[in-house]
Amino acid sequence: MLSNEKRHLKFAKLRTYALIAVLLITLLPYVMFLRPTSAGEVPPEQEQWKWEPYGPRMDEYLYSIITDYDAQLMAFKAGEIDTSYIQAARLEEVKGDPNIYILTYQTFNLQFLGINCKQYPWNFTAIRQAVAHLIDKERIVREVFHGFGVPTDSPIPPVFGAWSNPNVPSYPYSPELAKQTLLEAGFTYDEATGKWYDPNGNELPTFYIQVPPAEQAPWLYQEAQMIVEAAHSIGLPLEVEAIEFQALVSQIYSRTFKSFILYLGWARIPTLAYELFRTDGTWNFWGISDPEIDEWLEKFYYTTDIKEAQQWLWKVQEKVAKLLPYIPIYMGVANVGFRTDIAGIVLNKPVGGQNYLTLLNVHRIGMPFGGRFRDALGSDPRVLNPFTALTGDEWAVLDMVYESLFIPNPDDVASDYPWLAERWTIEEVEIGGSKCTKITFYLVKNATWHDGVPFTARDVNFTFWFIKKNQPAQMYAKAFEKMIKTEVIDDYTIAVYINGTSWAYLYDLNVAIVPEHIWGNETLLEEHGGWESWDPSKVPHPSVPGLTCLVGTGPYIFKDRKLGEYILLVWNPNYWKRHPEKGLSLSFKKVDEMVYSGTPITVELSVTDYMGRAVGNASVVIEVIKDGEVVKSVSASHKGDGVYTASIDTSGLTGTITLKVMVSQKVGPGELKISKETTVNVLPLWRKYLPYAGAGVVVAIVASIVVLLLRKRSLS
Repeated sequence: MLSNEKRHLKFAKLRTYALIAVLLITLLPYVMFLRPTSAGEVPPEQEQWKWEPYGPRMDEYLYSIITDYDAQLMAFKAGEIDTSYIQAARLEEVKGDPNIYILTYQTFNLQFLGINCKQYPWNFTAIRQAVAHLIDKERIVREVFHGFGVPTDSPIPPVFGAWSNPNVPSYPYSPELAKQTLLEAGFTYDEATGKWYDPNGNELPTFYIQVPPAEQAPWLYQEAQMIVEAAHSIGLPLEVEAIEFQALVSQIYSRTFKSFILYLGWARIPTLAYELFRTDGTWNFWGISDPEIDEWLEKFYYTTDIKEAQQWLWKVQEKVAKLLPYIPIYMGVANVGFRTDIAGIVLNKPVGGQNYLTLLNVHRIGMPFGGRFRDALGSDPRVLNPFTALTGDEWAVLDMVYESLFIPNPDDVASDYPWLAERWTIEEVEIGGSKCTKITFYLVKNATWHDGVPFTARDVNFTFWFIKKNQPAQMYAKAFEKMIKTEVIDDYTIAVYINGTSWAYLYDLNVAIVPEHIWGNETLLEEHGGWESWDPSKVPHPSVPGLTCLVGTGPYIFKDRKLGEYILLVWNPNYWKRHPEKGLSLSFKKVDEMVYSGTPITVELSVTDYMGRAVGNASVVIEVIKDGEVVKSVSASHKGDGVYTASIDTSGLTGTITLKVMVSQKVGPGELKISKETTVNVLPLWRKYLPYAGAGVVVAIVASIVVLLLRKRSLS
């Protein structure tokens, strides 16, 4: 049996070293972008921040819907939002602002021209190759993105190190080569009319590159215009079609698009290649179908040898670069601005942008806990459903609610950091004479769903079988297709058996886990259109007032939404990774250290929250414990300013007793709790009068002596 650490240590090192080598050799002119840098003054607290796996520090996270980039940047500069993506062309506008700092880093985002290979005339490989020669990548990066980008020809970007093939066919910018490519493929050009004809003699109609409108994404529109101008220089009838972003997404999803320029957010492990280029791949929006590529992808995916997998992926890239279902343009270099009172941004090393842990660590300088973080979305999410979500803006919200079994390690993005699974093992087993992979996940034991229901292995089991049964396009990877059986060993252990052996199965299974008690409620789903149609954020929770059915284990809870304006999330007070310092504080202002039995004990205490604010809505219960047993319980009343008092009757009690003060405060659907103990010595009541009794005896004795003396004198 191989532990995760042993199995992936060599893999992680190979990827990391190869990644660094390729970046230094291939991207030397852009080496300034390979680490987080600042265009302004980064606050010392941000520079020195050491991430913690606890949080969230913020109380609220507000997403404003600002679809116009100029409006978003204006809101950022005005201090109405705390962060914004900064286009390279707009850097100078914010560099001199003393209230803003900028972090710049290499990302896994690939900008590309995606092509519907089934639509005429894009279905001709020569057309796609010719257009590739018409994309001046160097000029686009230089003029549109002001140098903040890394031109690339590889379908698998160079940031993947040993996974990326540096020897794929390239298409240098050259209208002459574009024209030559078409002529050699049997196309003809009529110089007199300026028209092109395909190899079958049909006149080429106008065909399109689709991008969002200039006011929504001016850089994409400008880029598309540059490609179109180059096409016009050789007479190709290529034009720009402006289409609203959500409409374009819908066309991509339904495979009815023409071609488009957008970004592909690669994960840190390139398993996505299997779904992008395979004939029946769930991410094969382009309609590419090639038996050789399918065969190589199967070998890439199903070997257990990482080096062999890389070799097969190199072959895939060589052929994909010839067929060009999409044309790589450049790898993204992101500039993200923050207000100077913000710290706790966690960046992946060596590349990759912000880590998931930013959600837990981000805070305002001088205020380690509490407050509201204000962000913006460039589009209004059409649906908040983890099985149908497609856009980055939709997942920006969902990632705050749902969690997965592990996350990228921010100190080495090529390795894994345990999350809902605290560890896992991978082993090869045999079932029915066939080799299989057995992955056993050992889950955390303290996680709960937002509604208080415990998170268990049954939720993981349900999620896996739900995906296998319903095949949601964005999650249905090969591991689910090949899954044979699962075993829920106990509440916190689940074993998954998958037909065949593959290095990639572990990453296929790392999906957002959903609660069985919500998604397994078939009546609830059917009442709202079924799993594909419903938006759980719009459906009230069946049993917890104030909650919706958008229930996860994550650090934030969906609170409110106004279409076209905002989405508001609030922190989860029951979060299993809640920061140990984000809670209540309890101090005794007055408590009697000693009383006589029957005399009330006066208790006065103060309750404050994690921001030092007086808490006036807490429930305060004091248990009286004698010899390990609770003998009575009283409630304290609030006097004001977070001060609570109680009077405890001690009748029938003697000896040392313990007062256990338990404080709870309702916060949304959860609550904060704290308890503290102190001891009181209860003396028997007779001891209260013992000094007086002693004095009485002395007086009596003295009186007796006096009487005797007087009698003696009288007798004499």
